[in-house]
Amino acid sequence: MLGRFFPLKNTNQLKTINSARCFGSIKKTSKKAKFLIGTRLPNTDLYTSSPKDVIKPADLFSKRKSVLFSVPGAFVPGCSHGHIPEYLENVERFKTEGYTVIACLSVNDPYVMTAWGKSVDPDRKLLMLSDPKAEFTKAIGMELDCTSLLGDIRSKRYSLLIDDGVVTHVSQEPDDSGLSCLLCIQKMKRIQQSTIDR
Repeated sequence: MLGRFFPLKNTNQLKTINSARCFGSIKKTSKKAKFLIGTRLPNTDLYTSSPKDVIKPADLFSKRKSVLFSVPGAFVPGCSHGHIPEYLENVERFKTEGYTVIACLSVNDPYVMTAWGKSVDPDRKLLMLSDPKAEFTKAIGMELDCTSLLGDIRSKRYSLLIDDGVVTHVSQEPDDSGLSCLLCIQKMKRIQQSTIDR
């Protein structure tokens, strides 16, 4: 069941998580999400493979259950080696629970997201989404000022459970600093287990 915790497999993974705490000096640009559970996602433009490949959240997440999670940037070592693998390892479990789309979003251009996807997810189990101008990210209040480290506004680490375009659960890293790679996965497992146990 998704309610169970998955321990770290080895000390190297723990070192990866600890060594990836590279966002300690970032400025918080919003205290909490601007949307509430039970509301629809903003319908701003997102992109897949190229700037020509525009996709609307209303179309992507309509009539299905989905998982959307975000990272501060593509090719960030902690995200590549800790965050993404955890989702990849649990794709089939999410699908068993009825989640047909598992998407990763970042404030990067679509070419960068495509290249990163090929690097970390060659089987394309995840859908890589680009939010190049941070329009979607700002609309939900998840922007993060990383100008001192990454040069611009990025996204906080969060995950959403979505049902027919409506947010049913929000998980957000509490301190916006260290890379708690397992946090979103664990919270989703908890919410699923609580639903199953009812």
